[in-house]
Amino acid sequence: MTDEERIIQENMGSQNPFRVPEGYFDRFAEQLMEQLPERQAEVVPMRTTRLKKLRPVLLAAACLCIAIFSVTMYLNHSKQQTTTEPAVATVTTTAADEEFMDEAADYAMLDNADIYACLSE
Repeated sequence: MTDEERIIQENMGSQNPFRVPEGYFDRFAEQLMEQLPERQAEVVPMRTTRLKKLRPVLLAAACLCIAIFSVTMYLNHSKQQTTTEPAVATVTTTAADEEFMDEAADYAMLDNADIYACLSE
């Protein structure tokens, strides 16, 4: 404790010098409400924005776009299914591919019989 605090405590004591009258907080809220001036509640009119007015039109336009897109995709998909023919796989080998296969077979030490045995399994 500092010297100033010690001097104040010696002169004033450790009691709280502030007192609240008896029953002060019993009716405090009621008394405060009585002292407030009376006012009428103001009714503020709600303004509608342009977006709120256009909301039904925008929703209808969105539904129409989705319907058109869905029908177009369905018709396009069914058209593709009827016109597609089974694709025939064609394998073309080049000289580079054959050379690579020969080098791979030499590296793995496989002869033709071993290659045929691996492919047949």
